[in-house]
Amino acid sequence: MKINNKLGEYYAAGPERDKLSSSQIRGILDHLQRMYQFDANELQLLRPKLAYAAGRHGGKVKDLRLIADRAIQLVGSNMQNFKNFRNFFEAIVAYHRYHGGK
Repeated sequence: MKINNKLGEYYAAGPERDKLSSSQIRGILDHLQRMYQFDANELQLLRPKLAYAAGRHGGKVKDLRLIADRAIQLVGSNMQNFKNFRNFFEAIVAYHRYHGGK
């Protein structure tokens, strides 16, 4: 969990224009949580959404996209990998909030 804490802190720190907002990061987590049953195709659809957000907002959203995009590729069609990814992302959101993310 140490990496999640560091990522949450990183995304919450810095000048306002560079910080990752809670709404930006929650949108992705909400999408993951709405996936009641694992669907590899649905998960892959997050990749263009992340790319769009990164292009629109820049800053740390681009960094998040790099990590999440690679993680999504690694999930593949494995249910346990998906659960691990969802837990990883939930922890980033929690630590982001803990470190003052708004």
